[in-house]
Formats: sequence, structure tokens, C-alpha cells
Amino acid sequence: MNTQSRFSSLLVVLLIFGCTEEKNYVTQVIGPQDWQGPTVEWASPMDAEVRRTIGLDVSVNDSSSILRVKLYLDGREDQALTAPPYRFEVITDSLLDGVHLCEARAWDHYENLGISPVLRVNVANSIAQGPRVLWVPDSFQTIQAAINAATDFDTIRVRDGTYHEILNTFGKGIWLESEHGPQFCTIYGNDSYNTLAIASGPHSCTVRGFHLTGAEIVLGLGDDCLANIINNVMTADSGRSHLFRSGYAGGTMQNNLFDSAQYGIEIGYTWGSLHNNIIQNCSRYGQWNAALYTNPLEYGYNLFWQNGDNYFNFEPGIGDIYGDPMLDLANGILLPGSPAAHAGNPEILNTDSSRSDIGPFGGPWAYTM
Repeated sequence: MNTQSRFSSLLVVLLIFGCTEEKNYVTQVIGPQDWQGPTVEWASPMDAEVRRTIGLDVSVNDSSSILRVKLYLDGREDQALTAPPYRFEVITDSLLDGVHLCEARAWDHYENLGISPVLRVNVANSIAQGPRVLWVPDSFQTIQAAINAATDFDTIRVRDGTYHEILNTFGKGIWLESEHGPQFCTIYGNDSYNTLAIASGPHSCTVRGFHLTGAEIVLGLGDDCLANIINNVMTADSGRSHLFRSGYAGGTMQNNLFDSAQYGIEIGYTWGSLHNNIIQNCSRYGQWNAALYTNPLEYGYNLFWQNGDNYFNFEPGIGDIYGDPMLDLANGILLPGSPAAHAGNPEILNTDSSRSDIGPFGGPWAYTM
């Protein structure tokens, strides 16, 4: 037998052996039922700045059970949890101010790993806090205490009631408002010179939704002051002097009621606007221009009723009307047929987008019942 014949015979034998013994070469590979890592996401957005202790919530989803979830802070393991909810409490006081990187990692039953996106946390413990809402009397027993604690752009919100206080804003650019409107929140000035004095400052101060009374000059604006006076009621009696007095000042006086005094509104050299107000029962003047020269104030669409004189050194304003406003102060409404209804400045709208009413219950900042 030549060499080629012997090789062919050997090949046939090997093929027969391989076919008959094929089962000896089949291997069964058993692996985990789950090859995918958990899906890990941050469950809540992070504020632009954080302080003190913060909570980081993590959402973890997988087809199998979760063994553990760990928080990594700036690349180092910080905390570990083995059961939901996966919320990490981080005390930022021990961290330097600035941006820190957080990452959550989760392992499922088969040790598959899932990793969250990186969360940037901007710690600002030594930086002044942003605008706040300060409640009276919840957080501060008096309105003045809240003003003293406030900084520019804070809001002070006052619960219903009568507050016997003499207030000064000390030039702070705050928003001072009642919770439900002037028929529910009264500030009585204890028969002082001012119930509320607004001093000059770099930012405007807003006063909204109070019944101010009980002082010789109920509301006074200092020189170089910027103020917005909206949806208030100011009252005194015929023996008192002024409901409102401004010096060299500016701002907006809109949708107020000035009722019962010698002088309703005494305006020094004032830039800004005076619209949609009711001025009534003032024994001398309703609206008095006390500037030594032409006043730049824009005014009009005000209602006058039962004043000694409606104007002194002022010409009547465009859209001014004269008559009983038919105002129901207790219920915060205009009575049917009131001439003040939808008679305000047509560029100013009520909360329902109709033309504004004149008086403390109209305009875009009116309280809705």
C-alpha cells in the first residue's frame, strides 16, 4: 500500500471515530440569568446652591434584586445602603465651598454594576443665602423683627390679624405683603408719627395688601426712596394730618384706598405713577403737589369722593372720575353699579384679564377670594 492510500485509510478511521464519539465533546455553559447592570438615576434635581445637610435621592431599577447602593463623593466612597429608599444624607458643612461631584453605584444580585450620571453639587455655606420668605408670626413675632432679619429681595408675608407696630424698612429692598389682603390684616401705628416709614436704599421696596392706620403720617417715603404701594387701605380721621407723604422719591402707587384725613396724598418731587386709587373723605386736599416746580409724576384714572378739594397744584388727571365708589370693604368687593368697576387705566388689567377696577380690590396684584 502506498503512502497516499495509507493516509486516506487513516482519515476515514478518524472521521468515523469523531462521529461516533461526538457527544464526548459537547460542553454545557451555565451563566447568570441577568447580564445587565442596574439603571441608576438621580431622583430629584439639585438646587443651584446647597447649604448644611442635603438629601440625595437615587432611583435604581433592575430585573433582579439590588444588593447595595453606594455614594461616591469626589471619587471616594462616602456611604452605602442595602435597602430602599436609597436616600443619602450629606452634611456639607465639612466640605469646602464650591462644586463637588457625586456618583451613585448599584450592584444587583448577580454583581452586575450600574453607575449614575455625575451630579454636580455647588456648596455655598459661607455665601449669603438667596431670597427667602419670612412669615409673621410663624418665624418672627413682629413685622419689624422680620424686617430687621430680612435682606434685599426677601419676602415678608404677614398672617391675618391686627399688629400694633411702628415700622421702618431701613432702606431694604423687600417685598412686604399680607397673606389675604387689607380687610384681614391691619397695622396700627400706636398714634405715632408714622405707621410705616420707607427709607432710601439701592433697591425698591413693595408694600401690598395692608390696612395701615393710627399715625400722623400713615405712610411716609423718604428722599431718594423707591417704593411700590399696591392694593392697600390707608385710613385715619379728619383730625389727622396725612395718609401718604413722599419726598424726592419714586415708584408706583396703584390700586389703593386713601380714606379720611386732612390730606390724602402729598406728593413731593416724585417720579413714577399714581393710578387706579380711590381718594375720599379728606377734609383739605385729596391730591396735593408739594413740589416747588412741575412734578414729573404720571397720574390719572383715580376716583375722588367727598374731599375738601380734590386737587391742589395738580390738574385733573386723564380718566379721573368723581362719585361714590360703592366699596364694600368688609367683603373686599365693589358693589353692583360701582363707577370704579373696569374704570382704571386701560393698560392695567385685573387678574381675570379684564380692564382694571379702581380701588384696593382691582389690578393685577389684587387678592382673589
